[in-house]
Amino acid sequence: MAKRELNGDPEEIKAAIADLQGKVAAKNAASEEAYEEEAYDEEEQTPDVEIAVKNFEDRINDTVRLGNVGDLINDAEEELEEQQRYEEEIEAEERRQRREMRRRSRMESLKQERAAEEAAEPAPRKIKRNKKYKPDDDIIIEMEGVSKSYVKGVPALNDVNLKIKKGEFVFIVGDSGSGKSTLIRLLLRELKPTTGSIWVNGYQVEKLRRGKVPKLRRSMGVVFQDFRLLKDRNVYENVAFAQRIIQVPIREMKRNVPNILATVGLAGKYKARPDELSGGEQQRVALARALVNRPPILLADEPTGNLDPKNTIEIMNLLDTINKNGTTVLVVTHNDKIVNDMQKRVITIKNGVIVSDEEMGGYLDED
Repeated sequence: MAKRELNGDPEEIKAAIADLQGKVAAKNAASEEAYEEEAYDEEEQTPDVEIAVKNFEDRINDTVRLGNVGDLINDAEEELEEQQRYEEEIEAEERRQRREMRRRSRMESLKQERAAEEAAEPAPRKIKRNKKYKPDDDIIIEMEGVSKSYVKGVPALNDVNLKIKKGEFVFIVGDSGSGKSTLIRLLLRELKPTTGSIWVNGYQVEKLRRGKVPKLRRSMGVVFQDFRLLKDRNVYENVAFAQRIIQVPIREMKRNVPNILATVGLAGKYKARPDELSGGEQQRVALARALVNRPPILLADEPTGNLDPKNTIEIMNLLDTINKNGTTVLVVTHNDKIVNDMQKRVITIKNGVIVSDEEMGGYLDED
C-alpha cells in the first residue's frame, strides 16, 4: 500500500483520516463472518488497514511533535489575539474621544451661560486708582500719615509724616511715652501701623508678608540701650552670630569679624565674655554686631542710656564716624547734651505728634 505524503495541511489530514476510516469500515463489514469462524492470534496478525491507520496516526503524531500543525494553530491564535488587542485599543481611543467631546461641550455651554449672564448685567463701574506710590531714590525711610493706637482712641503716634534721606544722621527726641520707641518698632515691623504707609529701604513695611520681614530687618542694624549680648559667648562669637544668621561663609566671616572689631576699638578683646567688659565696651560689641553685615541703616534706641559721660561721648563719636562712611543713622535719645553738641537733624515728638523737625537743631525744651 502506497504511503500518502502529508504536508501538515489541516484539510488534507482530515480527508486522509476519513478515507482510512471508510476503508476500515468496509473491510470489517466484508470480513465479519470470516472473523467469527477463523481464530487468530491478535498479537501476531494485524489487518493491513489497521496497520495503515496506525502508521497514519504515528505520522500525525510525528507531525504534531515536529511543530508543523502546532505552528499553524499557534500562528492562528496569535493572529486572533493581536486582532483582539487592536480592537480593544480602537475601542479605548473612541471612548477617550467621546469623553473629550463631552468635556468640550460642557465648557462651551458654560462659556455661553457666562456670556449671557454678563450681557444681562450692567458693566461694573471702573474705579480710578492712583499708581502705586514709591519714595524717591534718595529717600531711605518714609512715613506717610502713620498712626498707631494700642488702645482705641489713644494713639501712640498720630498722623506722622517723615522723610529721611540716605546718609543722614537724625536724632529722634522726646519725653518718655512720647512715641519714640513705637516709631522704631514700626520701622522694624515689630508693629503694624493702625493707618498710613511706611517705606524702609525700598520695602513697604505694613504690606510685607511674614516671610519677607527677616529680609527687611537684615537691611538694618539695631542697637539697644541694654546691649542684648549673648552672655554665654565671647566677643568674637557675639559678632559672628549676625553673620551666621545670613549664612556668610566661614572664610569670609573670619575676615569680617576682626575688621569690624578693630573699627569699634575691640580688636584685642575678641576672646572676652560680656561680663568681663565695661558698659561702654559692651555697647561697642553691640555696634559691631549691628554693623558687621554692612546694613545701609543703623537704628540706635537709647544707645547711651546706661553709659557714663565718657563712654557716651565715645559711642556717639563712633556713630558719627559710621555715618560719615555712608550709613544712615537714626538715634532715639532723651540726652539733650549730646543732641545739642552734635548739631545734627533733630525731630521732636510730643504725645505721638511731630512738633519740630530742624536741620542742625538742638534738644527742644518742651516746657
